[in-house]
Amino acid sequence: MKSKLSKIGELTIPIILCLALIFTALLSITSIDNLQGNARVINYIGIVRGATQRLIKKELNHEPDDALIERLDNILYGLANGSDEFDLIKLEDQTFQAQLTEMESSWSIIKDEIYKVRTGSSNEALYALSEDYFVLADNTVRSAEEYTEQSVQIARNHLIILNTVFIILAGGCTVFTYYQEKRREMLIRIENENKRKSEQLTRQQRELLAPMNEISELMYVSDIDTYDLLFVNDAGKRIFNISDDLSNLKCYKVIQGFDSPCEFCTNSRLKTDETYSWEYTNPLLQKHYLLKDRLIEWEGKTARMEIAFDITATNNEKNELKQRLERDNVLVDCIRELYHNHEITDALTTVLAHIGQLFSAERAYIFIFHDPYFSNIAEWCNTGIEPQIEHLQNVVMDDYRPWLELLEKDKNIIYDDIEILKDEMPAGYELLSQQDIKNIVWVPLEKDNGLSGCIGLDNLAYGMSDIVIPFLQTIQYFITLAMERNENEKTLYEMSYLDELTTFYNRNRYIQNITELEDLQGSVGVVYLDMNGLKGINDSLGHAAGDLALKACAEIIKNSSDSEKLYRIGGDEFVIIYTETNEEAFYDNVERLKNNFKQSAYQIAIGYKWEAECSNIQNVIKEADELMYADKMRFYQKHQTRRYRHEETEE
Repeated sequence: MKSKLSKIGELTIPIILCLALIFTALLSITSIDNLQGNARVINYIGIVRGATQRLIKKELNHEPDDALIERLDNILYGLANGSDEFDLIKLEDQTFQAQLTEMESSWSIIKDEIYKVRTGSSNEALYALSEDYFVLADNTVRSAEEYTEQSVQIARNHLIILNTVFIILAGGCTVFTYYQEKRREMLIRIENENKRKSEQLTRQQRELLAPMNEISELMYVSDIDTYDLLFVNDAGKRIFNISDDLSNLKCYKVIQGFDSPCEFCTNSRLKTDETYSWEYTNPLLQKHYLLKDRLIEWEGKTARMEIAFDITATNNEKNELKQRLERDNVLVDCIRELYHNHEITDALTTVLAHIGQLFSAERAYIFIFHDPYFSNIAEWCNTGIEPQIEHLQNVVMDDYRPWLELLEKDKNIIYDDIEILKDEMPAGYELLSQQDIKNIVWVPLEKDNGLSGCIGLDNLAYGMSDIVIPFLQTIQYFITLAMERNENEKTLYEMSYLDELTTFYNRNRYIQNITELEDLQGSVGVVYLDMNGLKGINDSLGHAAGDLALKACAEIIKNSSDSEKLYRIGGDEFVIIYTETNEEAFYDNVERLKNNFKQSAYQIAIGYKWEAECSNIQNVIKEADELMYADKMRFYQKHQTRRYRHEETEE
């Protein structure tokens, strides 16, 4: 570049001088041509002036000359418009053109007068016209001469300006060439110094490359603008199987396998004298790296250096620990849910949701086996997945005995692809495929050292089977405990609040409900019943017969009442409580109850009372009890039997 500038400087002055000579010559030639044309115009105007005088003299002497008239016509036309015949140019001067136009008009008048003289008219007018035309021609010549002088002056000025410009250009080029030469000499010195430094840097670079190639970590250098690979150490060449020739190799193609620059490229984040650290899993190597990026100067241009530390093992351990911690947290949440939530179905559904979401499954569920059937008792479905619980109730086990046998042997059932069941177990394949299941994991539920059911997941994420099994084996223990607790609580509840003989609520529940009903709004109706003759049945037929009689009475009461608040509060005493029931419906129930007992083999004493305010329930109960007692007294008086003592129970 510097050499080219030097050559250009050396050629500039000769070129300018040549151009000055050429332009001066062209301008001179053009000026001379214009001057010659102007001279011919002036000359021919003089010819017109003289020829006109000669023609008029001939006409005055009666010597017609039409040829001369025609020649004058042609000359005047040539002066006005230019003529190749006479080699005339058109002068672009307004004054001259105006006078020339006037000469043409006067010439037309003169010609008309000549024709008149030829016919015998007076020649005085023709003579006067010739004198005026001579003066007009003289003025026209003067205008042409003045225009020519102006043209000559303009040409002279142009030549002076042109030569001055070229002289200035030549002088400027001389000064420019001088300073350019000085600058060239300075640049040469700088270039030599830079070359020396570059050689020094190259030596330092070679010295630096040696340890770079010795390190075991991948390291490379790439151009931040073109993404060209500038250097890859020996470790990187082995890893990516590339040769020493890095020509036309792009970092994004070789390192990442992409066809265009990486969307996550760190070039825009790098700052001088700062190291940018980040982590990334390489898609080609399937390894996780800690990356250190830095801007460096490489062969005179800015580049990015990256060192990659393989932390795959450490990252896997970290991820495994994180996932294990997540599983442990979910396990704790599940255990907490099972412990605190005594609604077993709700608790199991919540637990299944935790498990299904943890392992990215589509469904999670629990089956209970009750030979010869199995039933789905709890289910969670991911978004968009159709529940199957309604279709999986009391399913006959016969076609699925192989599964049951595996689970009974405390073996887990794992199918990563249910297609293997198509020939081995067609019934099982059909059951699963109908539910759009692709893979399953089942873990047995144990109770009393035996199989009670299983917990399962459908269509869980790929590769999850190995970690699902231990988790399910752990949680199944707590699920079984929660289900056993639920059964025990149910048994305890029945023992605490239910009468075992009639399945009615017992006296404990009766007392609890009375207290709760005092705080309710609305109506209340109470029916008190006492079975007549129970003592006689017990004495004559035995207590077993008495129990059967009580159960029969309880059945009549259940079938006759719209209320679910049915109580056996003593040996032969029953209470029915109606809430949110209007008076008419209450008494309809009472009448139905009385009629059903009349049609049975049993006799009862009955008392009943309805009140609009539930807060008065104690008074309502007392009044119904008294009415029942009175009815019982009437029964024994009527039957002349030893009076059965009614033991009134009050709260």
